[in-house]
Amino acid sequence: MEKLLQTPDTTSNILMLNESFHQAKIEHYLKRAEEYLQMARYSKALKTIQTVFALDEDNSAGKSLQKRVEYYLDSIGQSRRRLESNNGTPDSHLRRKRQELVLIIDQDERVLTTLVSGLRKYGFEAIAAAGYDEAVETLVSYRPDLVVSEVNFENGPVGFDLFLWVRTNIATQEIPFLFLATRIDRDMLIAGKRLGVNDFIMKPLDEALVTASVINCLARRKKAG
Repeated sequence: MEKLLQTPDTTSNILMLNESFHQAKIEHYLKRAEEYLQMARYSKALKTIQTVFALDEDNSAGKSLQKRVEYYLDSIGQSRRRLESNNGTPDSHLRRKRQELVLIIDQDERVLTTLVSGLRKYGFEAIAAAGYDEAVETLVSYRPDLVVSEVNFENGPVGFDLFLWVRTNIATQEIPFLFLATRIDRDMLIAGKRLGVNDFIMKPLDEALVTASVINCLARRKKAG
């Protein structure tokens, strides 16, 4: 059998292919990190940026993305501190900046992007997750003022499991909870009301309706408190 010889040209072509594949991976992870940032899935964005740095530790686009993620997280941190210092009441002079943090959980990335953008337009801080585990991690780290979650996730625990987790933890049990659902039947409403779900919102979503529901729920909580 004739032995295949590797010429300088074939070696060069293999190196070029390897470099192209390496660069394509970097670009893929950068794109995903940008998408996670737009969804406000900040922990996911940071983890993806770290994958970029593992491929190219001095990647300038990755460093720029990291700074943007850290900017949003710092903004959330400042809002948390202001609310705590004012006993949960937003600064009155910050009319456009409500400071309350809303956690949105939905497996549809388009829903996350749309709702995050809409809430920000009304001055809210927003953070998001795509499933149960990511939501719990976010709840532990940031303790939002309100949770908006879809009822069913394709994989793992469902929305009612997340709701029960929130209600059975001392640090989160007072957080208002809204459900998003494609179908709301009588049994779901009865179960939700008995458990203490604050409200249900039908899909497909109306951005203005979701925002109005968030504002109304927070106002009721403030009045009750």
